[in-house]
Amino acid sequence: MAQEIDLQIRFAAEDMYVEQRMTYQAIADRLEVAVNTVKRWGQDGAWKEKRKDYLEKRRALKQKLANLRDAMIDQAAESQDPQQAFAALRILKMEMEQERKTETKTPDIDRPKIFMEDLEFIAETLKEIDPAALKVFAKNFETIVEQFKKKHEKSGEQRA
Repeated sequence: MAQEIDLQIRFAAEDMYVEQRMTYQAIADRLEVAVNTVKRWGQDGAWKEKRKDYLEKRRALKQKLANLRDAMIDQAAESQDPQQAFAALRILKMEMEQERKTETKTPDIDRPKIFMEDLEFIAETLKEIDPAALKVFAKNFETIVEQFKKKHEKSGEQRA
Protein backbone atom coordinates (compact mmCIF):
# COMPACT_ATOMS: atom_id res chain seq x y z
CA MET A 1 0.00 0.00 0.00
CA ALA A 2 2.81 2.43 0.86
CA GLN A 3 4.35 1.71 -2.55
CA GLU A 4 1.06 2.75 -4.23
CA ILE A 5 1.13 6.03 -2.30
CA ASP A 6 4.75 6.62 -3.34
CA LEU A 7 3.75 6.11 -6.97
CA GLN A 8 0.81 8.50 -6.58
CA ILE A 9 3.12 11.16 -5.20
CA ARG A 10 5.66 10.50 -7.94
CA PHE A 11 3.00 10.75 -10.67
CA ALA A 12 1.64 13.94 -9.10
CA ALA A 13 5.17 15.35 -9.09
CA GLU A 14 5.58 14.47 -12.76
CA ASP A 15 2.31 16.22 -13.63
CA MET A 16 3.43 19.29 -11.70
CA TYR A 17 6.69 19.40 -13.63
CA VAL A 18 5.42 18.50 -17.09
CA GLU A 19 1.99 20.14 -17.21
CA GLN A 20 2.20 22.92 -14.64
CA ARG A 21 5.84 23.77 -15.38
CA MET A 22 6.77 23.88 -11.72
CA THR A 23 10.41 23.74 -10.59
CA TYR A 24 11.89 20.79 -8.74
CA GLN A 25 12.15 22.93 -5.60
CA ALA A 26 8.51 24.04 -5.79
CA ILE A 27 7.39 20.43 -6.25
CA ALA A 28 9.53 19.29 -3.32
CA ASP A 29 8.04 22.02 -1.14
CA ARG A 30 4.47 21.25 -2.18
CA LEU A 31 4.81 17.48 -1.71
CA GLU A 32 7.10 17.74 1.31
CA VAL A 33 9.78 15.47 -0.15
CA ALA A 34 13.50 16.08 -0.63
CA VAL A 35 14.39 18.11 -3.71
CA ASN A 36 17.04 15.51 -4.62
CA THR A 37 14.32 12.86 -4.64
CA VAL A 38 12.27 14.95 -7.06
CA LYS A 39 15.34 15.51 -9.25
CA ARG A 40 16.04 11.76 -9.31
CA TRP A 41 12.42 11.07 -10.27
CA GLY A 42 12.75 13.64 -13.03
CA GLN A 43 15.90 12.07 -14.41
CA ASP A 44 14.53 8.52 -14.15
CA GLY A 45 11.27 9.53 -15.83
CA ALA A 46 12.79 11.80 -18.52
CA TRP A 47 10.60 14.68 -17.35
CA LYS A 48 12.45 17.35 -19.35
CA GLU A 49 11.74 15.54 -22.61
CA LYS A 50 8.14 14.91 -21.57
CA ARG A 51 7.68 18.59 -20.74
CA LYS A 52 9.07 19.61 -24.14
CA ASP A 53 6.82 17.11 -25.96
CA TYR A 54 3.80 18.19 -23.90
CA LEU A 55 4.37 21.87 -24.67
CA GLU A 56 4.91 21.22 -28.38
CA LYS A 57 1.73 19.12 -28.62
CA ARG A 58 -0.20 21.67 -26.61
CA ARG A 59 0.99 24.49 -28.88
CA ALA A 60 0.07 22.50 -32.01
CA LEU A 61 -3.37 21.65 -30.64
CA LYS A 62 -3.95 25.25 -29.65
CA GLN A 63 -3.09 26.38 -33.17
CA LYS A 64 -5.40 23.78 -34.73
CA LEU A 65 -8.25 24.82 -32.46
CA ALA A 66 -7.65 28.48 -33.26
CA ASN A 67 -7.70 27.73 -36.99
CA LEU A 68 -10.88 25.67 -36.62
CA ARG A 69 -12.53 28.33 -34.50
CA ASP A 70 -11.64 31.09 -36.96
CA ALA A 71 -12.89 29.06 -39.93
CA MET A 72 -16.14 28.22 -38.13
CA ILE A 73 -16.72 31.85 -37.12
CA ASP A 74 -16.09 33.02 -40.68
CA GLN A 75 -18.44 30.37 -42.04
CA ALA A 76 -21.14 31.20 -39.47
CA ALA A 77 -20.87 34.93 -40.20
CA GLU A 78 -21.08 34.35 -43.93
CA SER A 79 -23.99 31.92 -43.83
CA GLN A 80 -25.87 33.47 -40.87
CA ASP A 81 -26.73 29.87 -39.90
CA PRO A 82 -27.60 29.59 -36.18
CA GLN A 83 -26.30 26.02 -36.01
CA GLN A 84 -22.92 27.05 -37.36
CA ALA A 85 -22.81 30.00 -34.94
CA PHE A 86 -23.65 27.66 -32.07
CA ALA A 87 -20.91 25.22 -33.15
CA ALA A 88 -18.37 28.06 -33.33
CA LEU A 89 -19.35 29.23 -29.86
CA ARG A 90 -19.00 25.68 -28.51
CA ILE A 91 -15.43 25.51 -29.87
CA LEU A 92 -14.67 28.90 -28.30
CA LYS A 93 -16.13 27.79 -24.97
CA MET A 94 -14.15 24.54 -25.07
CA GLU A 95 -10.96 26.48 -25.76
CA MET A 96 -11.61 28.82 -22.82
CA GLU A 97 -12.43 25.95 -20.46
CA GLN A 98 -9.22 24.16 -21.43
CA GLU A 99 -7.18 27.27 -20.68
CA ARG A 100 -8.87 27.62 -17.29
CA LYS A 101 -8.26 23.95 -16.42
CA THR A 102 -4.61 24.20 -17.36
CA GLU A 103 -4.14 27.27 -15.18
CA THR A 104 -5.84 25.84 -12.07
CA LYS A 105 -4.91 22.14 -12.13
CA THR A 106 -3.36 20.98 -8.83
CA PRO A 107 -3.05 17.44 -7.59
CA ASP A 108 -5.14 16.37 -4.64
CA ILE A 109 -2.98 14.52 -2.10
CA ASP A 110 -4.56 13.19 1.08
CA ARG A 111 -1.64 13.57 3.52
CA PRO A 112 -3.48 12.19 6.59
CA LYS A 113 -4.43 9.07 4.64
CA ILE A 114 -0.84 8.59 3.48
CA PHE A 115 0.38 9.13 7.04
CA MET A 116 -1.98 6.53 8.48
CA GLU A 117 -1.11 4.00 5.77
CA ASP A 118 2.59 4.54 6.45
CA LEU A 119 2.03 4.06 10.19
CA GLU A 120 0.14 0.86 9.45
CA PHE A 121 3.05 -0.37 7.31
CA ILE A 122 5.57 0.48 10.06
CA ALA A 123 3.48 -1.35 12.67
CA GLU A 124 3.16 -4.46 10.48
CA THR A 125 6.90 -4.46 9.80
CA LEU A 126 7.77 -4.02 13.47
CA LYS A 127 5.38 -6.82 14.39
CA GLU A 128 7.34 -9.16 12.14
CA ILE A 129 10.91 -8.07 12.85
CA ASP A 130 10.91 -6.56 16.37
CA PRO A 131 7.85 -7.06 18.58
CA ALA A 132 9.51 -5.11 21.42
CA ALA A 133 9.88 -2.08 19.15
CA LEU A 134 6.20 -2.40 18.26
CA LYS A 135 5.36 -1.97 21.96
CA VAL A 136 7.44 1.23 22.09
CA PHE A 137 5.74 2.42 18.91
CA ALA A 138 2.28 1.66 20.33
CA LYS A 139 3.16 3.42 23.60
CA ASN A 140 4.12 6.60 21.69
CA PHE A 141 1.42 6.39 19.00
CA GLU A 142 -0.70 9.27 20.32
CA THR A 143 2.35 11.52 20.56
CA ILE A 144 3.33 10.69 16.97
CA VAL A 145 -0.17 11.51 15.72
CA GLU A 146 -0.29 14.77 17.69
CA GLN A 147 3.08 15.86 16.29
CA PHE A 148 1.82 15.13 12.78
CA LYS A 149 -1.33 17.19 13.39
CA LYS A 150 0.69 20.13 14.75
CA LYS A 151 3.06 20.07 11.79
CA HIS A 152 0.24 20.06 9.25
CA GLU A 153 -1.81 22.70 11.06
CA LYS A 154 1.17 25.04 10.71
CA SER A 155 1.74 24.20 7.05
CA GLY A 156 -1.99 24.60 6.39
CA GLU A 157 -1.93 28.09 7.89
CA GLN A 158 1.03 29.08 5.71
CA ARG A 159 -0.70 27.91 2.53
CA ALA A 160 -4.03 29.55 3.33
